[in-house]
Amino acid sequence: MIRRFTGARHAAALLGYGVAVAAILALATSGCAPGGYYNRSQVSLDSLVTSQAELIRRIDRIEKKLETTREGVAGTRASSDARFGELSQRLGVLEGKIEESGDRFDKLSMKVDNVKQRLSSADSARVASGQAPRDTTGRLDPEDAYQAAYSDIAAGRYNLARDAFREYLKHYPNTEVSDNAQYWIGECLYATGDFQGAIEEFKKVVDNYPKGDKVPAALFKMGVSQARLKQNDAAKRSFRLLIQRYPKSSEASLARERLANLQ
Repeated sequence: MIRRFTGARHAAALLGYGVAVAAILALATSGCAPGGYYNRSQVSLDSLVTSQAELIRRIDRIEKKLETTREGVAGTRASSDARFGELSQRLGVLEGKIEESGDRFDKLSMKVDNVKQRLSSADSARVASGQAPRDTTGRLDPEDAYQAAYSDIAAGRYNLARDAFREYLKHYPNTEVSDNAQYWIGECLYATGDFQGAIEEFKKVVDNYPKGDKVPAALFKMGVSQARLKQNDAAKRSFRLLIQRYPKSSEASLARERLANLQ
């Protein structure tokens, strides 16, 4: 449309120029126009041609700018479409992970229920045979005890989970997941708003299980809890210690962001 418009303007300019030339030639050949008038007309005609040429150039420049703008809009739209596609793909991945977590939780709940049913059946059988029921402490084997406690925290039953993990550590302080159990006690306290208690429990992870894989997370949540209590200097020390000891961990990246906000 712009090119048709530009062509029309060009044609109009040429037509005006032709009409002017024809009029001057007619006057000149008929002998009706004096020489001075012819000279003045020639000057006016030259001025008109110059103006028309300048107008054409301005139209060309506007057309180029519009074309550039159109290309820019098209490029922006393509970029937006690409980003939208990427976001949609990431959303799909997250939905898949959520679904997978839901399946894992369902399986875990079923496993806990099965353990409870086995224990109940075992007690009934022992009583029926005249034997004493199982130990009143209700101790499970390490794996079942841990999974039972974890199912409580996954379901948001933080007080039950806290007590279950403490009971676990009382009987199994040195298993492969003992540091995890200690960490989850801190998370339970943090989730219920007991930030000072959470700090103390997270510190136990660092002190009691220095080689455990939960130490970076414990240091990070220590700093977060301290920041929630406005203990900014202590929070900075926790974040810096995390960055110093575990610079390549994902928690260190988060700590750098938190530390920047505390400066």
